[in-house]
Amino acid sequence: MSTVVVTNAAFEASVPHPGVLLVRIVSKPMGAFTIEARRELKAFLERAHLDHSARCVVLIGTGSAFSVGSNIREFEATPEWIEAARLAETGLNEAIELGPVPVIAACNGYTLGGGAVMALACDIRIAGRSATFGVPEAKLGAMPTATGTMRLPLLVGRGQALRLMLTAQPIDAEEGYRIGIFDELVDDDKLLDRALEVARQIAAVSPKAVAASRRCVSTALRLGYHAGLAMESEITVPLGLSDDAIEGKAAFVEKRVPRFK
Repeated sequence: MSTVVVTNAAFEASVPHPGVLLVRIVSKPMGAFTIEARRELKAFLERAHLDHSARCVVLIGTGSAFSVGSNIREFEATPEWIEAARLAETGLNEAIELGPVPVIAACNGYTLGGGAVMALACDIRIAGRSATFGVPEAKLGAMPTATGTMRLPLLVGRGQALRLMLTAQPIDAEEGYRIGIFDELVDDDKLLDRALEVARQIAAVSPKAVAASRRCVSTALRLGYHAGLAMESEITVPLGLSDDAIEGKAAFVEKRVPRFK
């Protein structure tokens, strides 16, 4: 049974399993975000990180959409609004990637625009077979900002990324899985269960090891091989001397389940 943590117009959060935080995007229409909604979700995730009880987050939409990105009805053709929207969206995506807790995107239905970029910021993307992925911003005279023009080519390569951006055409879940956007593909009715299963597996291992691995991978992708290697070298000894490392090795020798704090 889930424990409800927060409910508002943009998202609902609950704890379906110890260490697992489930965040449902409920904003309308189709998981569209206002500037304020993005700020609220970012602040909530940052509070959850500080709480230390959540070891993995699952992000999922409702109905026919994961998220279609920004709420177009809110748009204002002013430099101030455009910059505020960019900062709010970029801030949320950076909080997802750089926070200490991994985030799984369970992509149900339409995963478009800013919603697609938000999914790219997550550590793992699991899609239902009816999911659709796209960056159609060019149809609106825009581009996939808020880290989108960096994240997509890092994941699928320059050619595939530009094909999606320049044609503004969506792709189905099968193609998304084939080119590497989605890491797993499951039946729609199994999507949440599978995402929660992976989250429980992550929550069961060392949170310090999880944070260290994510930090090294993120550094290498952002700054290159040598920066990633330097980060790995910096982290390896402290991690090997940590309480988690001591507990993990003791549990292995004693043939018991480790109790990571």
